[in-house]
Amino acid sequence: MLGKISILIFLLLANHWSQGPPPAAIYEAVTDFTAAHHLGLWLGALLGGGGLLAMAHLFTCCGLYRVVKAAAVLLENGVLLLLLALGLGQALFYVILELNFYHATGYQPLVQLFILLGAAIQAQRIIDFNHPWRHSLIPALVAVTWPLPFMVLYNLLG
Repeated sequence: MLGKISILIFLLLANHWSQGPPPAAIYEAVTDFTAAHHLGLWLGALLGGGGLLAMAHLFTCCGLYRVVKAAAVLLENGVLLLLLALGLGQALFYVILELNFYHATGYQPLVQLFILLGAAIQAQRIIDFNHPWRHSLIPALVAVTWPLPFMVLYNLLG
């Protein structure tokens, strides 16, 4: 988790130092993208998660456990990184622009990413029934919800 946070902070600082696009432009681009590709994102989440579970069942029958494990771990880490980026973006957009990113997108990216995370966790549990699912789910929930108390304090103090 600390590695993912350091990657995101590095990208944020690189964007700041390179005089990248302003936060309002990033916010507008992300909300427009999620609105324009609404159906595609839902289909990607549902078909991607279902495809991973089908692949897990098929490949475990053939004895290809490492392929399923690699795909599930890759998807899990990618989803955790995206959830952490969404949480960081939520906090930054709220402080800088005073806009609620979660509300503007209808919480859809969060639900879609949690669908993919659930599929990755279940694929790992197909291989290893004793897979500790809490070690994946708790950091994801913290990554998404940490901006919410911060936003309440910002409203009370600001």
